Amino acid sequence: MMQKYQNFFLFLVLLFFLAGCNTTKLFYDYGDIIASWQLDSYFELTNAQEEWVEERMRLHLEWHRNVELPRYKRFLIDIQNRAKDGLTMSELDEGFSRYEAKMGRTFERLIPDAALFLTKISPEQINNLEREMAEENEEMMEKLEHSEERLQKRQEEFWVQMEDWFGEFTKAQQRQIKLLQTKWYTESADPLTERMERRRKSQPQFLALLRSSPDSMQLENWFRQWTQSWQSETNPLRDARIQRNKKRILQFDAILTPLQRQHAVRELDDWIETLDTAIVNH
Repeated sequence: MMQKYQNFFLFLVLLFFLAGCNTTKLFYDYGDIIASWQLDSYFELTNAQEEWVEERMRLHLEWHRNVELPRYKRFLIDIQNRAKDGLTMSELDEGFSRYEAKMGRTFERLIPDAALFLTKISPEQINNLEREMAEENEEMMEKLEHSEERLQKRQEEFWVQMEDWFGEFTKAQQRQIKLLQTKWYTESADPLTERMERRRKSQPQFLALLRSSPDSMQLENWFRQWTQSWQSETNPLRDARIQRNKKRILQFDAILTPLQRQHAVRELDDWIETLDTAIVNH
């Protein structure tokens, strides 16, 4: 599937989870302009297109803040309550199901406007998108040549994130986790390689679709098929990967001490406060 548009969707859905308190408020205050800027880098928007994107994004962001953020807040509170004594597979199953439902609601909200937007782009804008995709592919190919560096960076980022969430680890815990990491990386395919293979297959198909002058319904159907391909029941490989990752979460969870779980619960307090601030201040 078309990775740049995928990135745009994920940007809309997940950015506030990756930001701090102040940045989250800025996202909802200026997300319409950010979305327009992102799309402009792909399509070189006209002034009329920029205005349309910003107007539609303001409506989507207001919906997301009013409808989805309270749900996210309840979701995080549930995680807090359940994680205090460790996690179970049934709890992970329920949490992931709720996460996929949230993603589905947001995608369904965005799909009609995404399809309508793509019916209005010009041949020159499609050509610009193709050039952007080719440039990104070249950058990815360069990264593929440095697999050891990427692996080291992933490992370093992993430790930073884990210490942020759980605090310091004992030397014994570090040894246990490093053994798990080695096993996990050995068992898993390179995600960048898999992503590159998907792009090579799907990008020409998507560009051909855009150049066939599809109507809005055809594009909506394409987007829905794309989102359905994410669902575990229609994607055995993805289902296997998700189940594997759930087992890894439980392996990691079993190493944690009660104090480290309390540390994570306190970190979630900050996220819940972030959501409260974004919900109230609008």
